[in-house]
Amino acid sequence: MDTIIIKSESEFSPYVNYIKQQRILAVDTETTGLDPHLHKIRLVQLAWEEKILIIDCFSFLPQGLDLLKEVLETPSVKILQNAKFDLQFFMAIGILPPNIFDTMLAAQILAPLGGPKRFNLGELVRYYLKEEVDKALQKSDWSKILTDEQLIYAGKDVEVLLRLYKILTELIYERKLTDIAAIEFRCVFSVAQMEYYGIELDIESWTKLTKKIEDDKKEAIDQLNTFTDTPTYTQMTLWGEEEVINNNFDSNPYVLSLLHKHDIPVESTSKSELSPYRKHPLVIALTRYRTASKMLSSFLHPMTQMINPVTHRLHPKYGQISAVSGRMSCYSPNIQQIPRSIAYRKCFIAPVGRMLLIADYSQIELRVVAQITQDKRMLEAYRNGEDLHSLTASFMLNKPVQEINKEERQYAKAVNFGLIYAMGSAGLCQYALQSYGVELSLEQAEKFRKLFFEAYPGVRRWHNQLNQQQSIRGQTISGRKFMFPQGYGLPMLSNTPVQGTAADILKKALGDLAYKLRGTDAYIIATVHDEILVECPEKDADYYARILKDTMENASNSILRSVPMEVEVSIGQSWSKK
Repeated sequence: MDTIIIKSESEFSPYVNYIKQQRILAVDTETTGLDPHLHKIRLVQLAWEEKILIIDCFSFLPQGLDLLKEVLETPSVKILQNAKFDLQFFMAIGILPPNIFDTMLAAQILAPLGGPKRFNLGELVRYYLKEEVDKALQKSDWSKILTDEQLIYAGKDVEVLLRLYKILTELIYERKLTDIAAIEFRCVFSVAQMEYYGIELDIESWTKLTKKIEDDKKEAIDQLNTFTDTPTYTQMTLWGEEEVINNNFDSNPYVLSLLHKHDIPVESTSKSELSPYRKHPLVIALTRYRTASKMLSSFLHPMTQMINPVTHRLHPKYGQISAVSGRMSCYSPNIQQIPRSIAYRKCFIAPVGRMLLIADYSQIELRVVAQITQDKRMLEAYRNGEDLHSLTASFMLNKPVQEINKEERQYAKAVNFGLIYAMGSAGLCQYALQSYGVELSLEQAEKFRKLFFEAYPGVRRWHNQLNQQQSIRGQTISGRKFMFPQGYGLPMLSNTPVQGTAADILKKALGDLAYKLRGTDAYIIATVHDEILVECPEKDADYYARILKDTMENASNSILRSVPMEVEVSIGQSWSKK
């Protein structure tokens, strides 16, 4: 293939119409760093069957921006590797390429049916093309005069995408993964958007919250020290806290010996082991200490260090396919693990003149179960707009639905989410307490299990079918394929297709929404499993809330054909307005 270096509009113009006629275009970039807000695009590489163009953006931009936008925003398929990275750098210069085919995501979708264990370009080329690509120059300095070796490397990076595309598309068609691939490729634009725009943190509120939790931790330490006979000594930590250095409440052996000393005969210091003694003052103090310590180390102290110096916002990163089920992960920071309490979520805000739209799916996993099992009572409840938790409570307690109170509904919530995943009675007791603060005796759990499966026989039939098939392979309603890890049992057999289908629904909604919001001043800023956050102008909040609700419901209804979906949208200045 001919390789041509482009440094000006006049050199690029002769190729514009020809590129626009291509059905498939491989695209790559080389940048001066990893942050689209701090660094710049140095090269844009374009390749098709006949040519490779390497555009030197330092001389080509900004004069050539309109021409570059013209060729990248055509309807042709754009092949990229780890597209979310390149898309963010294109967003920074106002280019929004549609119709993405991401070779990395394609390989991840195919992986359960065979493929490489890692998904970087070098591994994909080695596995699928049986070639070696030297990636050493990837980390070279792209901000200075470029060497011939760098240009050759840049051209090779984009050329191999064309050949990978051919192999990967054939495999996707052959293995009937086209629907799930379409969801993932469309979703990648929304993932890029979330990472690029990020979310604003109210530093003043966060600082106050941090001080409160530091005080909670100190009080918990003081309470714990009343159970020890050792004089305490403290030192200052890097965060300015006083840290006890002789009583190590972070040491499991030390804590275990302390518990034994106070007649708490546990074999470990885990939450489940301590659960029967949760009302003991020592366990209360230990739980309070651990909770405060985790919040401080995981979120409160590190968070402000992650604020971008240019945007003054947090920019969490997302792993688009990070679990067997296809669920997303989040890191740097992991805002998917931010506690749901108002105290934490009120610190995530919209700037002046803008609002947050917070939308989540109602009982999405239970609705997925209703679709999979076709349980008549579940289907009827959702079609009639009933609340399944209240309905379950009425069966368990033999009371009319309208007489079910909030506490009784909470019991049923634990039962519903526990038993759809085949928990035993003992597991249900532990799950209800830890996840919902609901205390169940073993006798109650056994009774509720019996009543649950009598009320929803379709769920029992589904569990029996899963037990009988015992296959190591599974799939979601949307067609995502996965392999169960070694040692799997009925809980995983039931959980993975349900959570995976829920993830597919969310991703379809994210992808559809991102395309609907293209070119507007509204954008997706975060997602948490069944929840989507959008930031928009305050004056248009109601308009975008309707778009958000409709898009999410339509995405679900296209996959859960028998079960109508409900989405609740809240509008507020902070994430807590829900």
